[in-house]
Amino acid sequence: MKIEKTLLLFFFIAFGSIFILSGCSLFTHPKKITVKIPNKFKYALNNENFKNFKIKNDWWKNFGDKRLNILIGETVKNNLNYLIAVKNIQVAKTYVSQSESNLFPTVNLNLSSTRSKLPGYETSLFSGNSSSGSPSTIIYNLNQAGLSASYELDVWNQLNNAVKQAKANVSISKEDADVVKLTLISNVAQAYFEIQTLKESIINLKKQYKTEKGILKLYEAQYKDGLINEEPIADIKTNIEILKTDLNDSIKQKVLTQNTLAYYLGKFPENFKLKVKSDIKNILNFNRISRYYSKLIPPNIPSEILTQRPDVKEAEYNVLAYAYAKKESLANFFPVLNLTGNYGYASPGLNNFVTDTNSVWSFGLSILAPIFNYKTNISIYKRSKLQYQQAVLNYRNAVINAFSETDSALADYKRDIKTLKNYENNFNYSMKLFRIYRVQYKTGIASRITELTYKLDMLNAEYNVISQNLLVREDVIGVYNALGMGL
Repeated sequence: MKIEKTLLLFFFIAFGSIFILSGCSLFTHPKKITVKIPNKFKYALNNENFKNFKIKNDWWKNFGDKRLNILIGETVKNNLNYLIAVKNIQVAKTYVSQSESNLFPTVNLNLSSTRSKLPGYETSLFSGNSSSGSPSTIIYNLNQAGLSASYELDVWNQLNNAVKQAKANVSISKEDADVVKLTLISNVAQAYFEIQTLKESIINLKKQYKTEKGILKLYEAQYKDGLINEEPIADIKTNIEILKTDLNDSIKQKVLTQNTLAYYLGKFPENFKLKVKSDIKNILNFNRISRYYSKLIPPNIPSEILTQRPDVKEAEYNVLAYAYAKKESLANFFPVLNLTGNYGYASPGLNNFVTDTNSVWSFGLSILAPIFNYKTNISIYKRSKLQYQQAVLNYRNAVINAFSETDSALADYKRDIKTLKNYENNFNYSMKLFRIYRVQYKTGIASRITELTYKLDMLNAEYNVISQNLLVREDVIGVYNALGMGL
């Protein structure tokens, strides 16, 4: 007897100690993971003329292209990948309601009617003789109806933690949808500007091709007259073949990009047409293009803005979800307490079925203590701890990656805008030379070949400006995408 009391006392002491030590872990809100971040970006712009620049979420409107604005609006409404991501939010919400249902009692209505045969004995009371009874068969009916209820007491907050985990998963789905949306907007803007650039490049390459053909014709005439050898002709023919290849590649790339843009819009390429206006006049205007880009990216961007990036927030919610999962697994080590109750009627006949004499009921408290499944529970708990640690590392990695992407995008912009200015200067210089030699050709001072050669140099410089301008636009898009803006 003393041994039994000692074991019982030991059990309560051990159980109480575990409960006290784990109580805070089971009932408290998970600690927020903090990551110390730099105060500012390494390559942030310091433009004194735009100190009052306001950061806009709908950054694509800064480009001033109405067609682009329409395309992005249509994409958000019709893109199937984004619509699927939105549906995932709705799916995640169903798990919340499913988890919440476990907080309420389970009630069942039971109806049954059975007919049974049992071996029995016919006695003299029924047979009319006093001899011992002879074997017979007893047939009887049993009708039953009742309500049964079961309610799991959430003593260890396991059910409530499951609800919170499900809600955290809803937030994860929302942020995942925002990641899809941001990527989609950036891709649409890049595809649109690429199509515009390819259109301008194709026009430029056709002009170069025509100019090269003109030079070739003049060289062939000079070769026939014995004024030059075959080397200049061979060089021109090589350039023409290169131009034909570049022109063919540009046309092919334009078609592919249009098909990709149609896909973003949720349309078949066969049903998609896009008219893009040429922006070459603005691109080749040095003063205008410099002012244009200086107003697109805000200076001195606060580094805290990255905490609003959907992938960073998604990683943070993922930490929260696994923190609640760890609490749920910890509760597996404690007994499960269930309140159960039944009430109803049972009778062989239906004529007096609902009477007090036929009523049956039961009520009880069941305790299911984990003993033999300890190894399973400890494995689940260890796995939940490791998954939580992985989520924390993933969150920190997401923050660092956000800074890396933003700094890289800002650095690319700084380098590419300088290169664009160099190309613009080169174009302006080439344009001046071409105009000079065109006048000289018209006045008979310079030859036609000289004029066409300087025209070709000007077209090459123009082509470089067109291509570099696309890179700068992609850099601007990359900056806003890295900042997580566009929602």
